Amino acid sequence: MAIDELRSLEKGLTRRLDLTLMPSVFILFLLNILDRNNIASAKITGLTETLNITNAEYNTCLLMFYVGYCITQVPSNLIIGKVRPSYYICLITSLWGVLSMCQGFTANFSQLAAVRFILGLVEAPFLPAVFVLMSCWYNRKELPPRIAILYGGNMLATAFSGLISAGITSGMEGKAGRPSWEWLFIIEGAMPVVIALLLLPLLTDYPLQSKHLFISREHQLYAEWRIRKENAGIVDEDPESIFWGLKQALIDPKLYLFIVQQMALITAQSFNNFFPSIVGTLGYGQTRTLLLTSPPYFFAFIVSLCVSFHASHKDERGYHIAVPMIFALLGNLLAMFVPSLGGRYFSMFLMTSGSYAPYNLCVSWLSSSLPRPRVKRAAALAIVNFMAAGVAHFYTSYMFPDSQKPRYYAGGTVMSGACLVCAGVALSIKYYLKKQNGKFEEEERLGVTNHSHIKGSKLGHGGEGVVSFRYVH
Repeated sequence: MAIDELRSLEKGLTRRLDLTLMPSVFILFLLNILDRNNIASAKITGLTETLNITNAEYNTCLLMFYVGYCITQVPSNLIIGKVRPSYYICLITSLWGVLSMCQGFTANFSQLAAVRFILGLVEAPFLPAVFVLMSCWYNRKELPPRIAILYGGNMLATAFSGLISAGITSGMEGKAGRPSWEWLFIIEGAMPVVIALLLLPLLTDYPLQSKHLFISREHQLYAEWRIRKENAGIVDEDPESIFWGLKQALIDPKLYLFIVQQMALITAQSFNNFFPSIVGTLGYGQTRTLLLTSPPYFFAFIVSLCVSFHASHKDERGYHIAVPMIFALLGNLLAMFVPSLGGRYFSMFLMTSGSYAPYNLCVSWLSSSLPRPRVKRAAALAIVNFMAAGVAHFYTSYMFPDSQKPRYYAGGTVMSGACLVCAGVALSIKYYLKKQNGKFEEEERLGVTNHSHIKGSKLGHGGEGVVSFRYVH
């Protein structure tokens, strides 16, 4: 096939994916974050007073979500390579919508904690499953900016959450005898149930598995071919068991560097579940406080896209993670030590943009650094997300007690340290991968046919085991 024909196929494939898969997962992820984080808005609109729960009990409700999140994270991703992602993703989306609605009908701490736990069980499989699916269609140059767009749903959801919450609390208070925070859960929970069903026809499965309305068989075969080409002609299928893939991920030393990096990054973002309360320390009323939570996240969304597209253009990762984390560190220091209201609000822009911009790069970097086989990549993504989005929240849920208002010195100090750790580990990974590439180039010069010494790789599975493979760093 001529080069012009291949380019035409590639443009057609990416255009179709960008018009079907990307909008679908973006909308679902936006709803995922809305339902996960709306408890923060509910807190300042009367949840704790109505249910008569203490600050410690509220923090425990946050924790229970992540306990459930941890339990299903890894098992779910081990089976994602064996099922149809389109049905799987839509099913869990509908389930979490129902559970989110249930929060609006709780009457005490025990009920709320139980629902949060089950909600965590159901929401955990979503994001890793989406990452695995995207990595099967997009190549590693296309993936970072698209994960940036996807993860922008996190920031936009949080930004819109303030606007939506302000609208609901000002217009639904007392309707049908219910406080506005209950309507917040009910309305935002109903949306994913309906939207998941509407988006099902637009979601793809894996390239060789998919029968899609908008992606032709020719484009599916081309998608599979270029992923094979990127990994020395090896098919992205899994003849090995899911437990073999888990073992290969666990013996790869790179995995543990990515775990530390991601845990530090999530710790640096731990203000998220308390952001309305943090903004509330500026002293404004309930509705204005909710409105003020939005601009920092809109700004973070723009910064995240700029950083990700620049990283993709330069084919670089380490510096594009480390530099934003330094700005996040500056934001934490300003929040703790600058007395003026303007300075403190400005610090919130630095905290959000600096800590959120690197996230998608961390995910795509992990995916491209442990590329094959699919079952190993899925296990690695699940393990990292389990430790970061799950375990890290065990302690971050208690970092912002009301007793430390308005400065939150404990939370600010821990987040500052996490920023330094994340930046340092990113540079360490960059150095390690750059050094490995040097070894690969020397082996290729000497005529070595494979990198059989790489732990967690296996001949016949492509990726790091092939002499032409190079890491992105």
